[in-house]
Amino acid sequence: MQKTINTIIPPKKRNHFISYIKGYSIIAVLLIHMIDWSNVAIGPISNWFKELLYPGVFFFMATSGSVVYIAYAKSETWIKPAKKLFWRGLQLVGIYYLYNIIKLFIYDFSKEPFYWQFTNNGKMTWQNILELKAYSAPISILLTIGVMIMFSPILLFISKKIKFPNLFISGLVTVLLYAVYGHIWNGPVADFLFARNNIMFPIATWSIPFLAGYLLASFGFEEKKQWWLTIFVLLMTIFLYLQIKNELDLKPSNSMYPLQPYYMVASLFFVSILFYLFSWSEKLSFSLLKKKLAVIRFLGDYTLSVYIWHWIVVDSTIWIFYPNTKMIWFTVPFFLIIFIIIKRAKFKEYLLNQV
Repeated sequence: MQKTINTIIPPKKRNHFISYIKGYSIIAVLLIHMIDWSNVAIGPISNWFKELLYPGVFFFMATSGSVVYIAYAKSETWIKPAKKLFWRGLQLVGIYYLYNIIKLFIYDFSKEPFYWQFTNNGKMTWQNILELKAYSAPISILLTIGVMIMFSPILLFISKKIKFPNLFISGLVTVLLYAVYGHIWNGPVADFLFARNNIMFPIATWSIPFLAGYLLASFGFEEKKQWWLTIFVLLMTIFLYLQIKNELDLKPSNSMYPLQPYYMVASLFFVSILFYLFSWSEKLSFSLLKKKLAVIRFLGDYTLSVYIWHWIVVDSTIWIFYPNTKMIWFTVPFFLIIFIIIKRAKFKEYLLNQV
């Protein structure tokens, strides 16, 4: 009688890289807001260290594109994911307006000088908020992400229906780069896309990080990290040379608004380093390090929830404790602890899941 041999196949190691990058992005964004909105004075050295945080804004947009590919590109059809993505994008737009309208009617804006640019000249009205001429909460990146997610089914269609989709999308990015930075567009549509008459993160420019994130996910993160490092080191060297030659500022953050290629290249260069850093960190067996990695992954998988709730915490802190805005450094970390405690059952899975 023939014996049956039961072969135990070990589970495939889960790729945590998208969670790590998203986690870094939300932590960096929170730190930027804590520094800026608490009015903490930082010295020259700290100012340069802060530059390591600014790529987090790029990652925040880019990983939204990455998630679209990771979550839906392998689906049997693109129609069902298209409906989900459109609804998800619409939800983000709705959250933006809901937050701004509610805050408009309940918040004491006299306690936050930043908003005096709207309140002192009568621009802080619900009509101006709806028409994107003013905002009561600086979360306009949600609008741009929402719009990009609503249009992202086009990328899924290309990935499923067109031969050599990555090459095709790379070509689209090249054309978009030329259209955005190689030509000056005028007219009402161009004014909207470049946010000349509204408070959005310009769709024309910030769609590029979204597409870059989609492409990085489709080509592969960890398995291609050597490629990414080589490519982005070369690009960073070229752009640094051009910045120095043209006597331009070397701080990438000064190329964020309006968005310039130098900031994007610096962010991509930094993410290629993070690929190696997180890969190396995963191989170490220190218990404390593994817990920190679990926290980063956990926050990364709840990026949008943490982002929205932290603004509620920041607004509430300024409202209650003004002018002692430095209380943000207590309330925001306290919020993160409470958030993890509330979701402790899920967080325990991150602590246990090291594969």
